[in-house]
Amino acid sequence: MFRKSFLAAAVLFAFAAASFAADIVTLDLNYWCRGNLKRLNQLPDGITMTARKNYSQKKFAHICLYTVKIDLDKVQDLELELEVVDTGDKESAKLNPSLSPSKGKVFECVEFETGDEPCSKVPCKIKKWTGMQSIIVTKGEKITVKAKFKKVAAAK
Repeated sequence: MFRKSFLAAAVLFAFAAASFAADIVTLDLNYWCRGNLKRLNQLPDGITMTARKNYSQKKFAHICLYTVKIDLDKVQDLELELEVVDTGDKESAKLNPSLSPSKGKVFECVEFETGDEPCSKVPCKIKKWTGMQSIIVTKGEKITVKAKFKKVAAAK
């Protein structure tokens, strides 16, 4: 009997904790080279950006990744200014942004722009990983990634 009660309490606790989880949007900047991007602007509270990470899988050995986390409880707009420091051993490289929600969450992307190129997919609801507008960049270029998000009301 104790085991069943304990299990029921644990399950209830897990669901309660999940329902209070923050609404986090992940913006992955997949950089199709092993070059570097430099952030030029200060990000507001609620937005964090990781340093470059190289993909470890052999088939993606030529790609690296920058991850931006956006806490929708604190901020709904993103303006990220970047400078292309280098494009690895190539003349140019592709910057391929993608969005994904925190587990079990849904949000709406109402605007998305990469380097003055608006994304044709918006407005859209983001329920799973979604590729956005890709652009080609060259060394020394300065680009801006802009986005606006809206929380989607939870189903009752």
